[in-house]
Amino acid sequence: MGAIYKAQDQRLQGKVVAVKEMSESAIAPSERTRVLESFQREAELLARLEHPSLARVTDRFQEGERHYMVMELIEGQTLEKLMEGRSDPFPEDQVLAWADQLCDVLSYLHSQKPKIIYRDVKPANVMVVDVSGQVKLIDFGIARFFKPGKRKDTIEFGTDGYAPPEQYGKSQTNEQSDIYALGAMLHQLLTLRDPLTTPFKFPPVCSLNPRVSREVEAAIAKAVEPHKSKRHQSTEEMRTALLGNGTVKRRRPPAKGKRKPASPAARPPSVPGKLASTPASLDFGAVPAGGGAPAQSLAITLPAGERATLSTDVPWLHVRPQSVSKSGSQVTVTLNTTRLKPGRLQLRGGWLKRWIGWHTRIFVPAKQDVHAHVEMELKDGSRQRVLVSVTVGPQPLLVLIGWMVTIGAMLVEAAFVVGALGILVIVMLLGI
Repeated sequence: MGAIYKAQDQRLQGKVVAVKEMSESAIAPSERTRVLESFQREAELLARLEHPSLARVTDRFQEGERHYMVMELIEGQTLEKLMEGRSDPFPEDQVLAWADQLCDVLSYLHSQKPKIIYRDVKPANVMVVDVSGQVKLIDFGIARFFKPGKRKDTIEFGTDGYAPPEQYGKSQTNEQSDIYALGAMLHQLLTLRDPLTTPFKFPPVCSLNPRVSREVEAAIAKAVEPHKSKRHQSTEEMRTALLGNGTVKRRRPPAKGKRKPASPAARPPSVPGKLASTPASLDFGAVPAGGGAPAQSLAITLPAGERATLSTDVPWLHVRPQSVSKSGSQVTVTLNTTRLKPGRLQLRGGWLKRWIGWHTRIFVPAKQDVHAHVEMELKDGSRQRVLVSVTVGPQPLLVLIGWMVTIGAMLVEAAFVVGALGILVIVMLLGI
């Protein structure tokens, strides 16, 4: 129904913004009123809310049958995009860092007067900012105000797999509805299991990913209870159950009227202007697993008399030299591509795609986006991190072999099913 543009606001000295466009001509007449109201509601909600995990709306206007919303530009990727091609679930500490921020912003929404229920927590609606790792909730088109005493929502919306039972018209959505959707998403991030596999039923997280702690498993299991009364009663309660006394630092909601950038708890402290690199991040682009990849360079900025020690947080990333004492020193960053592994092809959709996807996830390699960091540390312990991004691609021959094995396995399964049905028909006929 529209598009999003990267633009410059000439009234604000060319400030770069995002402009969300919606065209009435692309909307069916029967849906036009509802969609326009949703677009207007999203603009009005975001214009009055202030939180580090929400995109700020600065303007809204109309040109003919096209409606526009001017928003803060977010440079990053959605969790859905980050999941594409992954063969392993996300590490627990990373998921908890995201969960901490999401609980914080949902708690902020639920504390409004009246309460705001987001109603569409899912990987496609959570964006991770490239450099800082800050998460942002996007797309407020179906958010609604909670009305005490109301038995059910006027309009049922949501995304299958993440929406709780009450979002299908059985009762009014409230805080527990957002808690359910957040639990379903965290379950998927820690297991890579599509919540649509069996709607409203979630196997224990540890049965799919033994590396997850029992406390986190129990917190997610309580969040996705079908009955609202059995779930966590607030996002703060859910955050306590998830984090406990762990290492992820709890953050207080921002003071009203102030907008302060936040960073994930696992991120080391940095000293802007004191220790930095040029460029601020590295992107190696598409690299074949086991193939060649050109080295890249970083220029390190240091205060006088300081020395920086450099290291990496993954075995496939190397930096040389590992110590510099002169500002402007160049260090070389290289990849060991033999230790990089591609992901696995995952297909989503109807039953046929899910059946094919079950095989491709096992046999067919696919591109996978991976991230790591070059860490720089001064003598006083101050640190800065440089984000390194790589898209790992599979060898074409392995992709071909994977598809051949997939097709062969599916043909065998189909033949077995047809044969079993044939035998059943014969037995029934003979019985008659």
